[in-house]
Amino acid sequence: MKLSLALISLFLSPLLHAGEPSTERIGIEDDYEKINAEAEKASTISLRPATEVSLRGGMPRLFEKLEKGEAVTIAYYGGSITAGPGWRNATLDWFAKQYPGSKVTELNASLGGSGSIVGVFRADHDLVAAKPDAVFIEFSLNDVADVRDRPAEVAGALEGIIRKLRISKPETDICLAYTLHSSAVELLNQGKFSASVSLHESIAEHYGIPSIHLGVEAARMAKENKLVFSAPKSPGDKDAEGRVIFSNDGTHPSEAGHALNGTAAVRGLEWLRTHGKASVQALPKALSSIPWEKAKTIAAEGHAEFSGTWEQLTAATGPGCRRFGKRFYSWFPHLFRSGTPSSSVTVRFRGTHIGLKGMEGPDSGVVSIRVDDKPPFKQTLFTVYASAWVYVGAPLPAVPMGDHKVTWTLLDEVPEKEKMLSVKKADQDFRNNPGKYGKNTFSVGQIIVLGDLLDGKGNLLR
Repeated sequence: MKLSLALISLFLSPLLHAGEPSTERIGIEDDYEKINAEAEKASTISLRPATEVSLRGGMPRLFEKLEKGEAVTIAYYGGSITAGPGWRNATLDWFAKQYPGSKVTELNASLGGSGSIVGVFRADHDLVAAKPDAVFIEFSLNDVADVRDRPAEVAGALEGIIRKLRISKPETDICLAYTLHSSAVELLNQGKFSASVSLHESIAEHYGIPSIHLGVEAARMAKENKLVFSAPKSPGDKDAEGRVIFSNDGTHPSEAGHALNGTAAVRGLEWLRTHGKASVQALPKALSSIPWEKAKTIAAEGHAEFSGTWEQLTAATGPGCRRFGKRFYSWFPHLFRSGTPSSSVTVRFRGTHIGLKGMEGPDSGVVSIRVDDKPPFKQTLFTVYASAWVYVGAPLPAVPMGDHKVTWTLLDEVPEKEKMLSVKKADQDFRNNPGKYGKNTFSVGQIIVLGDLLDGKGNLLR
């Protein structure tokens, strides 16, 4: 049996962007330089004074355990810059050299392309369950556009991650790490944090959490014409003028950029170790009126209502699922797929946020979405990134607190796939492999909810 999978998290935003859904696609490369520059210019967040390290409560419990030779688990929770080899490796090497008597276990729970709003919904499974002794959170860069459009939700989501950790294990030390993008270089050299970092700092200050900005030194070097922040790849990571090339796309560091980030991270840790003092930190009152620490991800099986023709994918399907990547099974133990128009899935919930999780790919189609009794709207599941399978999953802006019903229905419509792929110059693949793009499907793996799921009678589902 040949199976295909296509899914995007969909949601209606009646409060903030009426009738216009948005999504967050995980693991993609985007035009960050342009998007971030535009977002920074449009943001209304008050910019905070910049500093490389903010001590606040420090990380005293982590260093106390290391000094005693105790085993510790250190988690890294961020986007692609943290997921890949770079500053994360530099800090792990530093811990190993400074504390050879302690066993340091790494938890790399980072996921490329993800920000705070995605992070809070996957935190229970990917981060909190491990009960780490220390956590470094790096989402400020991927939060840039959302800070412009939905700052209260970004703040609430970041706060929710922190509260989840502190509720699960109060002695967990947390530190925010900030990476640099091109549009923030000039701001740093003016002594100001970007809007996204400034918002993160407001949360860090409320919870007494330290922070390290990895890009202060790189921004200074750029000002002195010793570094060019964005330039094409070049042997030795230097341009024709001998300047260090920090990044090739305005965001993701080169080898030299990673080295600068790593040095800054270690410098920050040395400061926190020297100046941090042990203290009891009571969990303060939440800033958000929405209890973001209750955000969760739930399997669609047994919790969603399916209508029409669906087939189920499980790990037992084996070879039919391998195209989706090795992490497929851990993300989606059960998936429901349909290529039949009018097939639908309905989710009822009591809360403020809802969404679906899965993967989008070459055979993604078009769905209609109806929230409560509002007019339905259409969403194309196929995107410019869908020449390959991409993990997606994010709730979209809030609906008023209360009971809601959301229905996604597969339509008998074909997206303009070749035209869409031409945006990223990937349309040749469409012409070379037309069968790959021939179907129009919709699949559901998990439900994202901030609140509680309900049955058809309005009772809480367990």
